[in-house]
Amino acid sequence: MEKRTKKRNKLTTNAEIAELAYVFHISANRLRLTISQINLPAAYRLQIARHVQWMLNQAKSLGEELNAPQPNAFITKESTERIAEHLGVFD
Repeated sequence: MEKRTKKRNKLTTNAEIAELAYVFHISANRLRLTISQINLPAAYRLQIARHVQWMLNQAKSLGEELNAPQPNAFITKESTERIAEHLGVFD
């Protein structure tokens, strides 16, 4: 099987990419909310915050992996939801 990029092979659909970006956004938002509400050591809070930022960056970079690359497709959770809904992810 010929791979297109590191993140996607030719069998991955745009809907699957949108779903992954949506999950990254949801997970990052949930982690951000959780670390702000619970008592954690600062070093651990920073480590989790870096993971949150990594997830958001991964979601944003997935726009380049669409069949018609759209670099700004998954910038926010809301834009990701609109695209995912358009692609039938939530059906």
